[in-house]
Amino acid sequence: MILTCPECAARYVVDPKALMPDGRVVRCAKCKHSWKAPKPDTPILDGSEAEGPVSPAAEPKQETPSSATETAPDDDEDDFAVKRARRKKRPRPMPKGSNLPALQNHKHGGILWGWYGLAAFVAIIISSFLIFQSTIAAIWPPSVKLYRALGMEITHEAQNSPEPTMEIPPEELFKITNTVLNKIRTGKVTTLTVEGNIENRTDKTIPLPLLRISLKGDQGKVIREWTFKSSAATISKGEIVPFATSLANPPDAATSISVTFARK
Repeated sequence: MILTCPECAARYVVDPKALMPDGRVVRCAKCKHSWKAPKPDTPILDGSEAEGPVSPAAEPKQETPSSATETAPDDDEDDFAVKRARRKKRPRPMPKGSNLPALQNHKHGGILWGWYGLAAFVAIIISSFLIFQSTIAAIWPPSVKLYRALGMEITHEAQNSPEPTMEIPPEELFKITNTVLNKIRTGKVTTLTVEGNIENRTDKTIPLPLLRISLKGDQGKVIREWTFKSSAATISKGEIVPFATSLANPPDAATSISVTFARK
């Protein structure tokens, strides 16, 4: 037997015998409405089962909960459980052309932007490698071999690299004049002094290099030598700067002396 809730129209399948002999008060499991269900009009046959599946045509479109309901409490009535008929769900056929399950709420935009960012990063690295060849070669010398392997030659130097300059011999910049040698004996100590002047041959102020004194023997072999600084650090155009140095107890085998500029 099928009972219909007068409030929400939910339908339930119940055993007609449960409503005998005078009907019973029942409660809807969906809206909690209580009403008194009358006894069945048709006689009940022995051994027959009233409970059964509800016809799909008689089922309303609105789904109702399938849980069991309870009868409303009544002063003289016992509790009565009203069970709703459950309809077996049939598997729906897959639409034509649907070979794979659909992915719901799948965001493709984030993945695309990730690929775009990776491509832009690779392009920047390659462009920098091609444009800044000189800088990369200066920082990382083994990269020159890589450039050559790719068929590229570094044809220009970095802009900040200093230009190579030719070293001018000091003899062309300066002139040593008025060299004077003196030996002074004080007790058992003999002191050799060397004095002279340095003249600037250029038209600008330049720093003075170190001077070297060489003591040589009969065959021109250097016996003793040393370097020293002149009395000034720089010399201007046309200026003459004096110099002086001394050596205690010079070797007796020294027969000549030379004053030159010390090379770097």
